[in-house]
Amino acid sequence: MEGQMPEILTMIQVKRMTPTPAVLFMAFLSLVYLGSSNIFALISYVGFATWVSIGLAVLCVPWLRWKAPELERPIKVNLIWPVLYIIATILITIVPMVAAPIETGIGVGIISTGIPVYLLFIKVRKPVWIKRGLNNMTKFLQKIMVVVRPSTS
Repeated sequence: MEGQMPEILTMIQVKRMTPTPAVLFMAFLSLVYLGSSNIFALISYVGFATWVSIGLAVLCVPWLRWKAPELERPIKVNLIWPVLYIIATILITIVPMVAAPIETGIGVGIISTGIPVYLLFIKVRKPVWIKRGLNNMTKFLQKIMVVVRPSTS
């Protein structure tokens, strides 16, 4: 495990071999986002957030080719494709910023909801009592959902 998310979200259900905690968490977040009464605004928020997130992920391809050319590449793609995708992402995200800045800002807010979760549960050094509490909560949720860590073999 690389410690990029709360441990419980990385676990799988024993009988069905599905990521039950992660699916339930995503369902909860989806219900929270569905609190919006305007479905078109919601589509705009999520669409913008998706394009920004995927665009930033694709930006890693040329960045890593430039900064770490010695790394092994299991899949090698011609650089023209990520560059074209990045250009498209820039165009697709700039137009909504100009046309609908409020919806764009809410999309950025949706993306930003991950920052405090990352800081609280992953990045910041926690006192022993908080670590103990998180471990107890993880064990409790493991028992309720019958989930375990996936095998690393």
